[in-house]
Amino acid sequence: MRWTVTSPYFESANDQWISDAAPSDRHTFNLVPRVGAERDWHRSGAARAGVGEWVNRTRQSRMAFGDGDAGIITVFPQLAAAAGMWKVLHRSSQPLVAWLFNTEGLNTPLRCGLARVPLGRVDRFVVHSTAEVYGYADLLRLPEDRFEYVPLQYGGTIETAAPEGCDEPYVFATGSGYRDYATLFDAAEQLGLPTIVVASQRSLDGLRVPPNVTIRTGLDRSEIRRLIRHARVNVVPLTDRALTAGLVTIVETFRHGRSVVTTERPGLDDYCTEGKTALCADLFDATSMARCIELMWSDGELRESLDRNAENFAEDNCTDTAAARHMFRILDSVSR
Repeated sequence: MRWTVTSPYFESANDQWISDAAPSDRHTFNLVPRVGAERDWHRSGAARAGVGEWVNRTRQSRMAFGDGDAGIITVFPQLAAAAGMWKVLHRSSQPLVAWLFNTEGLNTPLRCGLARVPLGRVDRFVVHSTAEVYGYADLLRLPEDRFEYVPLQYGGTIETAAPEGCDEPYVFATGSGYRDYATLFDAAEQLGLPTIVVASQRSLDGLRVPPNVTIRTGLDRSEIRRLIRHARVNVVPLTDRALTAGLVTIVETFRHGRSVVTTERPGLDDYCTEGKTALCADLFDATSMARCIELMWSDGELRESLDRNAENFAEDNCTDTAAARHMFRILDSVSR
């Protein structure tokens, strides 16, 4: 079957898609590039898409309907909602698969009510934690079997070069979504270990930065990946908001052969197993987080075991090849 794939990350119809990792003899894919520029979320001052971005997503999703005989795959929730609305307006029966469905937009009864109409036309939602299966099914009042958990993949570059200016071991944290840097800063101050943080300003507003914490800005993705790879301890400090959080950073860290210290919260169970791929601190507890960081920092044997397990988990579950196998299975099920 033919599929039209639309993503805010596609710059041209010749970009790569996960199907390239494991070609199928049953499915072919045509990529629809984005309309307008994609926002840099690390540097953005806003947490949600604005009106202009919604206009661009609507235009882009409309382009996906150019081939009326093809199924449609969207990446990210805004495109799924826009494509679902086009299905409503055109009374279309084209199969619609929403890949990477993760959103904070369903946070009020009004938003949920408005979203149920277009998202009700999605044939399969692909989410990246089992918590999202139950959570989104409940919020959207849709059957749970409309949602499918597929481990999040990272198919990007694995950095091996050492970061500049980091000759000494350090603790590293990056990311902006639902981060709890207040607790991390308290833990860092307790320990006094050199710590580097790369995050958007909105996630740091109002926080006092301890003297042993360095805030880095203006880094490109390759520099961030090198910092992940060469950190002695990677930390993903999280709040309890949203169904899940931090998965992109956790998977990217695992794929670079590094485990994490993170927060014990719902939505991480599929990836973070205490004492195997991660050390998990109590929610909003700086002393607990400091204890986990110090343990991973000082116990080389434990750290090597955690890193090895995290890398193995990611190699088995979080590659483009693994994601492609899941995708073909899902596409087979919705195109029968």
